[in-house]
Amino acid sequence: MELLNSFKRAALTVFALTISILSYAQTGKISGKVSDQKTGETLIGVTVKISATTKGTSTDIEGRYVIGGLTPGKYAIEVSYVGYASKNVTEVEVKDNASTTLDVLLSEANTQKLNEVVITGSASKESINTLYANQKSSISISSGISAELIKRSPDRNTSEVLKRVSGASIQDNKFVIVRGLSDRYNSAMLNNSMLPNTEVDKRAFSFDILPSNLIDAIVINKTASPDIPADFSGGVVQVTTKDFPVNTFLNVSLGTSYNTQSTFKDFLSSPKSGNEVFGFYNKDRDIPSGFPSAKGYQALANGANETFTLSRLFKNNWGYKSAKSTLGPNFQLNYGTSKVFEDQSKFGAVLSLTYRYDERLKTSDQKAYVGQALGDVFHDDMYNFNTNIGALANFAYSWGNNKISFKNLYNRVLENQFTYRVGKDDAGGEFIRTGDYLLQRSLMSNQLTGEHLLSTESKIKIDWNLNYANTDRKEPGYKRMDYSKDGIASVQTGSAVAGLAGNFSSVLNENAYGGAVNLTFPVKLFRDNNKIKAGYFGQYRERDFSARVIGFIRNGNFDTSLLSLPQDQIFSPENIRANGFVLNEITNGSDQYQANSFLNAGYVMFDGYLTEKLRLGIGARLESYKLSLTSEDNGKPVNIDSTATNLLPSANLIYNLNDKQNIRLSGSQTIGRAEFRELAPFPFYDFNKNVNVRGNAGLKQSKTTNIDLGYAIYPSSGETFSISTFYKYFDSPIEQTLQLGTSGRSLSYANSASATVYGAELEVRKSLKFIGEGFKNFTFNANGSYIKSKVQVSRLVNAQGTRPLQGQSPYLINGGISYASAVENSTGVTILYNRVGPRIWAIGNVEDPDIYEYSRNILDLQVSQKFAKSRGEVKVNYSDIFNNKAYFYQKVKGSDPNASFDKKTDNINIADRFGSTISLTLSYKFK
Repeated sequence: MELLNSFKRAALTVFALTISILSYAQTGKISGKVSDQKTGETLIGVTVKISATTKGTSTDIEGRYVIGGLTPGKYAIEVSYVGYASKNVTEVEVKDNASTTLDVLLSEANTQKLNEVVITGSASKESINTLYANQKSSISISSGISAELIKRSPDRNTSEVLKRVSGASIQDNKFVIVRGLSDRYNSAMLNNSMLPNTEVDKRAFSFDILPSNLIDAIVINKTASPDIPADFSGGVVQVTTKDFPVNTFLNVSLGTSYNTQSTFKDFLSSPKSGNEVFGFYNKDRDIPSGFPSAKGYQALANGANETFTLSRLFKNNWGYKSAKSTLGPNFQLNYGTSKVFEDQSKFGAVLSLTYRYDERLKTSDQKAYVGQALGDVFHDDMYNFNTNIGALANFAYSWGNNKISFKNLYNRVLENQFTYRVGKDDAGGEFIRTGDYLLQRSLMSNQLTGEHLLSTESKIKIDWNLNYANTDRKEPGYKRMDYSKDGIASVQTGSAVAGLAGNFSSVLNENAYGGAVNLTFPVKLFRDNNKIKAGYFGQYRERDFSARVIGFIRNGNFDTSLLSLPQDQIFSPENIRANGFVLNEITNGSDQYQANSFLNAGYVMFDGYLTEKLRLGIGARLESYKLSLTSEDNGKPVNIDSTATNLLPSANLIYNLNDKQNIRLSGSQTIGRAEFRELAPFPFYDFNKNVNVRGNAGLKQSKTTNIDLGYAIYPSSGETFSISTFYKYFDSPIEQTLQLGTSGRSLSYANSASATVYGAELEVRKSLKFIGEGFKNFTFNANGSYIKSKVQVSRLVNAQGTRPLQGQSPYLINGGISYASAVENSTGVTILYNRVGPRIWAIGNVEDPDIYEYSRNILDLQVSQKFAKSRGEVKVNYSDIFNNKAYFYQKVKGSDPNASFDKKTDNINIADRFGSTISLTLSYKFK
């Protein structure tokens, strides 16, 4: 109660402070950042002041400034810095209770005389020039989107924003794909720290947990530079969140969504406690506290009196019920404030809370091919109940030429999927099977970062970060049951089977500790204001995973009448007896593993201009990666203890044809490391895909050689045209494989000898004003990739002797048209189209052809309308309008393995359908 009262007092204090700020602020501000015209690098200590007054300030460690306390009107701004030509910017309009953003570019002074020249321009023209510099400043070939463009879009989370970035696409509405390469070849960073995997079974981060309006910028680096981690081949997604809001704000949004296949339909589910909507599962799913360890229970003789007593400790929660699904709510609350003190130091805070709950039905038709033989054929109705709760809290303090930030992220997800499966086995017997799966996972990320200018004379800059991340994952009480058409349950005698009255539980906990330091200092090598950068990066990860596999079996002189009982009664306590059921433990040594890794990396690089127009970024990164993993495989110990050291050079060359055009050439080496799960021999049955998945302790790291060539032109504000080509050579790429000679369908991982990938990208973003004045508020954007990949394989596996790289799409298409009216209460309309080419989901063998995932046409429509002087906004999204099926298929053995998909002749393994979704969101900005 005391904790609750303290929380109430704190909430009232924050609310009162917010209302006070919102009520009494009567003046406006001018804020922005000052950058170098040529490099785009922000400048520290620049003097920015109001013309003909003494009112002004200096830019901070990030090149940002704020001039507050201005009455509404138009102002002229003077910007000056040693070594640069001064600049006057006129017609800067300030409005009441608002901040006017003015980013400024300064040009280097080639002579002392030029330093005395004053350049004059308007505020509107200056913002256009700044956009050019930001787009061209990255030393590596990259694509990105700024906070300004994010603000104009109707996107709610980061995964939706990433759909707009050239060369990127989103899988399952949350995982990023860069240049058609699957998630294992991409990595993610948040505020310059490596993001942990949200999906423990693969290398991926779920970007839908980050609110879009708290993002400062997103950049996808498609080529390597020495100052970023080298464990990628597709791209590194770098997300920066806000910490110093210019204005105090309080934003609230409420919404709901309707799915054509799910909402208001009958939904099946296992028993619930009611806390699932808050992200907490029913603890009756857990293994009872009085139940012994795996070895302790296995030491007991089957059918001993004690085993019946222990078996009755488990809650009888095998049944399921039906209820109508409802509209899923979503909620977001964002608050930010900053305070500038008399000594020009400042404090900023950004807080966010998000909540989503939805109920979705996915249908699936499956045929379980093993080689050319047809096994089970069935239809699945998968009833998904998902809750997502997220919080973000960023704090920053800046003084003089120093800044320290403390950034925190927490996310909690609960996914409960009940599957109702009806079908026939390979002998023609009809069955009804159910799967009750629940996942509760949480992610916590904490980052402490600092930036410091050591000396205004030397301009030596140091930045550092310390970070910690924890992933906690529980899969309690995963139950599977099988009944014949006649209602007879399939329960084994002697030894339990996980798929027949099996109860699986697992717990995983991972901690990651990291730190980095970077030192940047200018050098007069070739030309003034070039720089050398050096630094260290380290990360230590430790993971502990354990699982229990327990199942009911028949005991003694079994009473067969029990097999006719319905699922909610069959394992009642009275049926656990000498001539009834008893639990049998089949947990073995491979159902656990412990792993840790330690990455140490150092780098040095040069970044600067060789001539007036030619820029070079060159250097090398040395990475040492030590990995340890212990487990068992068929009773034999598995002990992996390896260390790999790699020297990874990279070079990026940029030639500026003029202020609007440049040509880029890049070469680098990167690596791909096996994840813990890909190495661990732990076997897991994926009920959705009807496959067993296990790791391969023999995996080794891959190495990629990358070459990129690109051309870009930025014709006017917000417009771009770019084209690039790339080539990649993979040494020992890691791929997901179908296992030969196993009962049922089994997947694992393996190194192929080598692979080559080459392709081209095209990006266009263009205002349609050239058609006529009536189209000035329309913008067309499109980006596409065409990619060829080749892996040499035995002709016994593939008659052509080659196949594409597993997970590599041959093409990627993103396109859209957006409209935004230029009025206060503006209307916005956006149509987006996405298609990813067919890719190999699992590579085959001499008996099983490759399994492909076919393309889907995805069309989204977004409409937004602002009101109440643009403080309020209504958004309607119509997602996945076409509602195409997702097909996984194999070519018939002996046919052309590279032929196009044919529904009539190909062996379709899986055909999923998700339904279209219509969402409605109402948001309001109190400031």
